[in-house]
Amino acid sequence: MTTPVAARNPALPAQAAPLPVQEATPPPPMHRAPVETGPLASRAVPQEAGAMAPRQSLAARQGGAQASSSGAAARATESAVQRQAHALFERARKALLDRVALSSGQFSDIVALAVDSRMGEAERRALAEALAGHPRGLSALYSLEKMEGATVEALSIVAAAVAGRHRFDLEKRRIPELLALPEPVRLAVALAQQALDAKNMQFHGRHRSGFYQLDLAPASHSRMFAQAMRLFVPLATREELARLVGEEFQRWKPVWGSFTEMTHSDPAVRLHALQKILAGMQLQPVLQRVVDGDPIHRGAQARATHQQWALEAAVMFGGLPPSGLAALEGSLQSLARLHAPLLRRQLTERLALPAHAGDDARDYLQFSVPFHRPHMRSLAIALYPLFASPARPPAELLKILGSSDLKNSHWLHRALKDLLLLADSECDLSHEERRQLLEHALPPGATVSPCRGFLDNLRSIAIAVQCATGEDAQSSMVLDKLTDLARSPDRPASIKDAIAPVLRLAMPGVGAQDAGPESLVAWKAFLSSWRQPEALIVHAQNIRSNLDEDEGKEAVLNALNGFADSAVWSRDGLAQFRAMRYATNASPHLAEIEKQAPEAYAQWKKPAVLETVAQAFAVEDTDHPEDLLLCGTDVASCQSVNDDAMRSKALMGYVIDGKYRMLMARAPDGTIAARRMVRLLLDEATGRPVLYVEKLYANTGIEADSPADKALVQLARCKADAMGCALVCAASGSNEEDETLPAYEGLLKSLGSPAPFEYVDADHIDADDEEQDEGGVVKGGRYTVENAYRLQ
Repeated sequence: MTTPVAARNPALPAQAAPLPVQEATPPPPMHRAPVETGPLASRAVPQEAGAMAPRQSLAARQGGAQASSSGAAARATESAVQRQAHALFERARKALLDRVALSSGQFSDIVALAVDSRMGEAERRALAEALAGHPRGLSALYSLEKMEGATVEALSIVAAAVAGRHRFDLEKRRIPELLALPEPVRLAVALAQQALDAKNMQFHGRHRSGFYQLDLAPASHSRMFAQAMRLFVPLATREELARLVGEEFQRWKPVWGSFTEMTHSDPAVRLHALQKILAGMQLQPVLQRVVDGDPIHRGAQARATHQQWALEAAVMFGGLPPSGLAALEGSLQSLARLHAPLLRRQLTERLALPAHAGDDARDYLQFSVPFHRPHMRSLAIALYPLFASPARPPAELLKILGSSDLKNSHWLHRALKDLLLLADSECDLSHEERRQLLEHALPPGATVSPCRGFLDNLRSIAIAVQCATGEDAQSSMVLDKLTDLARSPDRPASIKDAIAPVLRLAMPGVGAQDAGPESLVAWKAFLSSWRQPEALIVHAQNIRSNLDEDEGKEAVLNALNGFADSAVWSRDGLAQFRAMRYATNASPHLAEIEKQAPEAYAQWKKPAVLETVAQAFAVEDTDHPEDLLLCGTDVASCQSVNDDAMRSKALMGYVIDGKYRMLMARAPDGTIAARRMVRLLLDEATGRPVLYVEKLYANTGIEADSPADKALVQLARCKADAMGCALVCAASGSNEEDETLPAYEGLLKSLGSPAPFEYVDADHIDADDEEQDEGGVVKGGRYTVENAYRLQ
């Protein structure tokens, strides 16, 4: 049984009981004298009561040695001090192993000796182990509190020894006694517990390191992150490393819950909170320059996004030595200029792996040397996992990646996304086969635009590897085709044309299996006219591979088949799609609206038009099938085609349910820059349709209340006027004038949906469970929306 900690130190909870310790020689009679007069007293030098504690004695003796004259006398004095220090260590260790009953002061003096960096590391570790095994071992943690000037590494040696003998439930419980300790000691405990976790387990794709309820500051989490990489990288396979860094990243992320301003809806509040945290981290110069790169000429949303990434980078790279961090500055600055938050985060996590792999990321830095143009640094990060030393990219590939075409952010982002997909796909292709596919993607020398040709081929490969991950027949056919192409010594005239036939087999809808001429014409039109034809294939494969039968897989695939049959495989796809989504015989909700307000329903199906232009974006009221399919992909929401299938299974609710339309700001390249979904609901009391406008989803640089968003809200007003309907929103925060909006008095109902699931941002009551839910996936489309506010 552990001897209770002295009254001045709080006792640990019961679950912190020590592990069994090795039996030792029965302790001699108890001594209460000071250390130097008790069992640790020097036999060579008589001591008086109240003499210096061991640490002070050691310091005084070493200080005297430093002040001695040079030459033989100094060396003799230094040797004598070393002998005395060693004798002191031996007496302290023997007293601990013999379980001598020590006073609080004596025990604290021995702890001071164990963290004194002037002692040899082997001696300090041996003393720490002896401290941990003593009946007073737990109190060593509290003695660390008084060790001012001791390094975190020195504190960690003692903390690690104690952690090895005692079990702390640091993941599930907040232990007040530990939380009361100073930050360096809490960090030492966390580092020690993390090391113990690594020692006691094997790596199987997940681990328990990094997340301990010790209220550590961001700078301390940087140390935790760095140690986690060093501890767990050797236990992981190459394929597991990407998951490792992502999981480790998530393990420290929850601590920001204590900084409530960081999740505030106002980006200006988030920006101020982030700046305050970063200002207190004492960053290395490289990271400080990243923070100072804040785009002050842009809005609060863009600045907060940059500072959020800067904080993540500071934690992920702050534990590196200055030399290693300095070598990575070019790569970090390249990421800082990458205005694609999700993509930048993926690449930052990817860079953390070689950065913490040892040798100051030497192999990665050697690999990145040919990527000398500024825009190429991020491409080096994306490609590095495919090129284990000594493999290196061919000169022809480097020439294309250095093309000025890739200085265009749209093309660069596209290349990075596809390279990451190729590298990260879980299909059964070796790294060598993936490298060979990259070489086959290089276009013939006579191509007008080699870079564009390469990107088109790369896009086909990226789609194909996503479609080759399942266990179904379509996935197997795609994988076989890719394997044959990779192993072929001859470069195909067009890898895009070589892959297209098997990609068609992965498409939803009856036309995918139809070899007739009409289906072939429809397929070619789909590939040439849709701006992201791969999105439909990717979404179908995501559902096939990642959704179980009891999670609605069959129903979602049936909805996808219906969508593809109308929008892709039909002779007049757009007309057929609109006829399908607005058909009242498939939707009791739309049937009731048409019955109650036929003129309003007819107007609902027509696009509203707003003459004004918001910034560089034209605003539209759209029901185009590709726009609806990409409503989450273009703005990186949870309804992205390749997002978590448990959430993106609701995407077809937006696409095929005619009670939805999308108000969008279209970027010059045709993508969705910002959007608000509008939902046509029924007032339960009056039976009249009501237009409900959802919250804004937008890319970086477009904020709520920005000119683009105001134009979207104005477009919603125009549509409500044309329909003669009330216009409502989720909360008064949607009012651009920042005035209090009147509450809508009635309850708003959805009577069903032709889609198996839909995503409802608003607070609602699901008709099946009759419990109020926050925004999320709803099955069957029957729910009641509450807490609506009038926009007009």
